[in-house]
Amino acid sequence: MLPIKRLTFSVLLLFYITTSVKGSGQAAQPAKTCTVNLDLPPLQRWDNLTGSCGFNLTKGREIINALIKSVVKPEVIELLQDVGAKLDDYLPLPYSDELRGLSSTLDLPLGDLVLLNLLYDITAYDDSSSKACTSIVASDNQNKIIHGRNLDYQMQPKYLREITIQVDFQRNKKSLFMATTYVGYIGVITGCRHGAFSISGDERDKGELWQNILTALNGGKSTFFAQRMILEQARTYEEALQMTINTPTIAPVYFIVGGVKSWEGAIVVKDSGKVANVSLLGSDLKHPWYIVETNYDPWLRPPATDDRRDAAINAMNKVGKNNFSPEQLYNVLSVNLVFNKDTTYTTIMSAADPSVYHTMIRYDAPN
Repeated sequence: MLPIKRLTFSVLLLFYITTSVKGSGQAAQPAKTCTVNLDLPPLQRWDNLTGSCGFNLTKGREIINALIKSVVKPEVIELLQDVGAKLDDYLPLPYSDELRGLSSTLDLPLGDLVLLNLLYDITAYDDSSSKACTSIVASDNQNKIIHGRNLDYQMQPKYLREITIQVDFQRNKKSLFMATTYVGYIGVITGCRHGAFSISGDERDKGELWQNILTALNGGKSTFFAQRMILEQARTYEEALQMTINTPTIAPVYFIVGGVKSWEGAIVVKDSGKVANVSLLGSDLKHPWYIVETNYDPWLRPPATDDRRDAAINAMNKVGKNNFSPEQLYNVLSVNLVFNKDTTYTTIMSAADPSVYHTMIRYDAPN
């Protein structure tokens, strides 16, 4: 049975999306929650996709195949299938064994899953035309931190919506952290360790592809495997913030981190292999109670052709701190520009409140 707060939050979200959001004519749907037991051997951790959340493996396999073929050249697929045979050289244990087990569960070539899991690291650089995501961390009038994010992706969002799931990563039969991901993808782009911190990753297109490759050769971490590692290992907001700053990632990225205290929030701007900047909650005197990140450096103006940042700021200012809530954050993430045709899901989470972790799959995205 859902806790009363979570049930209330879910009902309010469902009411909102069926009465307020004008989109494709379809309704947003709550993501199913699967369980991954981290006490199991890595090869077995993803075996229960059908049992824990009723995911249709046949449908998932077809969607993943279609997704890969639609966005990747055949010669790259062949190359990464060869990489799959030497997986331990590219991804450390236990993640390499998790992919092997998932390859068996989904009945997909290991190289295809390697491609899916390394796609960000080989596409996030200055020449990339892809822009994705909006993340907001804010403090309400009770000084509780609430963290929300839209994950937008220009490459086949219709496929990604079909494989979006929540995952409850458990240890000792207890939830260690919650995450939102895509079936076949074992890194974490959105997650929350309740009682400690929440974290989301937004794409940053800076530098050159060769810099990503060089960082990988020099021991840099695959970007969203690093984020999962932070969720598994960091026990406090302070530890998580330091790990995001100090862990070299293969690709540039924006890590947006929220905590449990009213001042705990940050945007960590990463270059390939090193940190570029850290912006803390409260540092912007125009709106000290929240931070917004899309896909542009906080100190630069976003282009007029993609000004999701100002759209989000205007919406947050209209709500105001006194009226701010998880439901209002969902509203903000549903305003024009912030919510767009490429939005695959919206997640609302709070490290301070374990009843607040909810992902809506945005079938209602505008055409």
